Amino acid sequence: MTEQLPKEMLQPITQLEALIRATPEAERAQLQGDLHRLCERLEREGYAIPDRLRELDAMLTDGQVESQFDNLPV
Repeated sequence: MTEQLPKEMLQPITQLEALIRATPEAERAQLQGDLHRLCERLEREGYAIPDRLRELDAMLTDGQVESQFDNLPV
């Protein structure tokens, strides 16, 4: 069973989310690792990961994968 996030976790999550959204797309990959680790920590500790964080993590991960393929010769 997953638990709701405690209030003390909400502020760091909100801050990281705002930082990612305020960062230019080209530089967001640097923050993806922080977000992914945060999601893993929440899951490991039994908390429900908010959908918006899962979606943001997936978006950043997809962006990194796509950027790797952009440099492949055809």
